[in-house]
Amino acid sequence: MCMGGFLDGSWIDDPGGRFSNRYHAGRAIVEKFGDVFRNLEGKGVVVGLPRGGVEIAAAVATELNLPIDFRSVKKVGHPFQPEFAIGAVDISGTSVRNPSVNPDEDPPDKKYKQYVQKALEEARKIETDLRGSGTSYIRTADWCLVVDDGAATGLTLLAAVKGLKSEGKKVYVAVPVASTQAKDLIEEVADGFYTVQLPKLFMAVGQFYDDFSPVPIEAVRKYLH
Repeated sequence: MCMGGFLDGSWIDDPGGRFSNRYHAGRAIVEKFGDVFRNLEGKGVVVGLPRGGVEIAAAVATELNLPIDFRSVKKVGHPFQPEFAIGAVDISGTSVRNPSVNPDEDPPDKKYKQYVQKALEEARKIETDLRGSGTSYIRTADWCLVVDDGAATGLTLLAAVKGLKSEGKKVYVAVPVASTQAKDLIEEVADGFYTVQLPKLFMAVGQFYDDFSPVPIEAVRKYLH
């Protein structure tokens, strides 16, 4: 397991500028870490997390001349604050809990399992909608480069990493920007973690983009097919 993952070992205190859009951010990943990924052994695939991560994946896959795929994961939202993630679940059924949740706000295990099941059903709908009868490049890959447009809590990426590793894949994660919390969570389980920016002040992924508009589902399908 690779602990760390920064090409030059540096710690980035300053955001160092904004990304104009997701495609620009994806190219920034390749500009900084492309040689690392090109030197990985075996058959690889770039895996985006829908929806924004697929746009990042499109840029990365194009630059690295690798196939593109996606991984269906869903955040497990707090029952009273759906935008607040108390966990995440991967299409494989692998789930993770948010270690930062106050115990008073964390639902009991029985309730949590119900929330996970609901999120998993949503992940399966996304899988069916986007995959259809299409081929999965993940199945025949030796390693996956999982990308997203950023990592705030890191929970969905963590769930994807654990799910893919349960299927015997080597898993590397690359994002344009990450919080230190996400970095610490993901690098514990991934075979490598790479981020272009690691700012100390991190409020939301969108603060690092000029254009962070939602990616339409039609665009996601176009990238994947």
